[in-house]
Amino acid sequence: MNWQAWARTFESVEGPDAFAGLFAPGGVFCDPVTPWTTDVRKVASDTDQIFPDWAQRIDVIRGGEDWAVFEWTGTGTFQQQGTAGIPIIMQGATVIAVDGDGKVTSWRDYLDTNEPMGQIQAGLKG
Repeated sequence: MNWQAWARTFESVEGPDAFAGLFAPGGVFCDPVTPWTTDVRKVASDTDQIFPDWAQRIDVIRGGEDWAVFEWTGTGTFQQQGTAGIPIIMQGATVIAVDGDGKVTSWRDYLDTNEPMGQIQAGLKG
């Protein structure tokens, strides 16, 4: 598997349908606030509602034939009604498994949710 090419494809994904297109049928997703789900389109839609300009860069990726681990940096503007928007930066790591076509069968994000929450709280106070 060419993980560098996969990373560039992931970084160019825009919108819930494109994100869901990375997954094999029945592929699952989980992160600190989302229990295991096959509804990956909803995961992307929820992210877009909170951070409409969300962008994620893969900083480092390593893997084998059917798995990879990558560290990432995400940026976005937190949107809440009545605010001008609060820019945030967060970092995390992801473990994925893929099928023979390179489609994700399992995706698990690891991140410290306090990182963006602290930035959002500071922005709301300011």
